[in-house]
Amino acid sequence: MEQARGEQALRVVAFGGGTGLPVLLRGLKDTGADLTAVVTVTDDGGSSGRLRQELGISPPGDVRNCLVALSERSGLTEVFEYRFAGSGTGDLADHAVGNIIIAALSDMGGGFVQGVEQAAQFLRVRGRVYPAAVESLTLVVSYEDGGLARGETAAVAGGKRISRVAVEPEDTPAPEAVLEAVRAADVVVLSPGSLFTSTIPALLGGGVRQALAGFAGPVVYVANVMTQKGETDGFSVAEHLRAIADHAGPVVTDVLVHGTELPEATLSRYRSEGAAPVEVDRAEVERLGVRLHERELVSPGDDGRGVRHDPERLATEVRRIGLLRR
Repeated sequence: MEQARGEQALRVVAFGGGTGLPVLLRGLKDTGADLTAVVTVTDDGGSSGRLRQELGISPPGDVRNCLVALSERSGLTEVFEYRFAGSGTGDLADHAVGNIIIAALSDMGGGFVQGVEQAAQFLRVRGRVYPAAVESLTLVVSYEDGGLARGETAAVAGGKRISRVAVEPEDTPAPEAVLEAVRAADVVVLSPGSLFTSTIPALLGGGVRQALAGFAGPVVYVANVMTQKGETDGFSVAEHLRAIADHAGPVVTDVLVHGTELPEATLSRYRSEGAAPVEVDRAEVERLGVRLHERELVSPGDDGRGVRHDPERLATEVRRIGLLRR
């Protein structure tokens, strides 16, 4: 899947966080693409939340996952992923070693962006990884009933239908390198993942909306296969697209959706958890002026962990769209 000799590498900028962005990056890593990952910095739970609160740094967990996905040093990635556990580990309990290393490098280098760059060098990352903003952001969630919640953890726990999200401090800039990467890109991708707590927050760094508005190439949204309880209950593909447009402008030109029916056993398990397949409302997507691509996108088989996008299948489709519109 690598480009032909002498062919200019496809320049891809991917926004997101959680588990969705690393999956996309793993698929794109070996295609020869020139990759830039832009990672949300609103997480306030778990190891990331503790380091954020205790050290005042941006949450490193999602960034760590993306660095590991793009690393060419498998032995060192195992160290980054190692997690202290058990009562005998004291203050280190549940911390991933990579989170602590990124925190240390940020302190030594004078900032989180610098710390991530140093970690990328250690891991021999193929591409570049940047936080979505130059400092950590607090997610502010507005619910349809008029209520508000501050913090990603509180937002998810609210269990109410979300109408809008914002970040504090407002207008915190994205790293200039992110804006430069968007301006130079062949294709921009919004990775699958939690819509209001991962995908959209990655787009809220200051300057990103303007950079995307001025971008002439394709902006591809990889749609979620299943709804997420307490966040996108009942959402169709078009409703996901409208939510993105409400926050970042009508920038999405293409949407990738999984185009085949899932096994009944898988659907039954999701129904018991309050989730369902995201409806592909083709006519509404067309009205939004977005090109719909229905493809086989999930990993074959069911390993019990639920529906997962397949890295290679995602990479193939992103590359196809990027080269087609180049």
